[in-house]
Amino acid sequence: MDNRQQNFKIETAYNSIHMCYHDGRLELRSHDRALQSVINLENRHCLELENLKYLMSVLLFMPVPQRVLMLGTAAGSLLHFLRHHYPQTEITAVDIDAELIERLLEMNILPAAATGLDYVHADASEFIAHCEQSYDLVLVDVFNGAQSPAWLLAKVIINRLYELVSDQGALACNLLIDSDHDFKRFYRDFRQVFAQRALCLPVAGLENRVIHGVRAATAANDMSANLQKALALSKKLGFDLMPILAAIYNTNPIGRGLI
Repeated sequence: MDNRQQNFKIETAYNSIHMCYHDGRLELRSHDRALQSVINLENRHCLELENLKYLMSVLLFMPVPQRVLMLGTAAGSLLHFLRHHYPQTEITAVDIDAELIERLLEMNILPAAATGLDYVHADASEFIAHCEQSYDLVLVDVFNGAQSPAWLLAKVIINRLYELVSDQGALACNLLIDSDHDFKRFYRDFRQVFAQRALCLPVAGLENRVIHGVRAATAANDMSANLQKALALSKKLGFDLMPILAAIYNTNPIGRGLI
């Protein structure tokens, strides 16, 4: 992509996306110009959005994932991030908008399908309903307009996502839910399904809330181990996990789950 393609629009059956190229970054914006995704075209593996950094902080509480299921691809920054830092990890990326995925592949924005990376054009709810594979990390980053889809909040879906997570794995969800009542009900069910091994992180400066549910066996209430892992992962992944770990401790009950 070059400077001659600074602003244009992609219309598909599912999306009306404004593509804005600015200072080496590509921004995907919805029809109302709300920011949906950002990718640094010069350093594609770098996460530009804080909500994605919060989402990937789930790595603090699990071993290196061998198999990843990603529901929703956006501009592919998470795909580039995982491919760069965990090249041996097998990734399945699911998105309903086949036309948008094909356009982004043609423009060399998304990484090409290859050994270890498969694209599946499917509705996320249908995919998980029929999936027979388990994954070490399940990432949920799907939206209906500017909100998380209603189907995602149902307890039967939380149970199904839990079943897809391996015994050494975790689930991480990037959510936008306007109703506090709906969110509290969802998170109550989520904690119950994950036997209280769950965390909630409001993202500083954004309306997003990130939820982690962990099945992997970790030492509960071990702040020293969490600090050491945060330091090591910060160096490996290229962003500072210490403020996110502080947010985890500041917004979650200590001694009643993962911390």
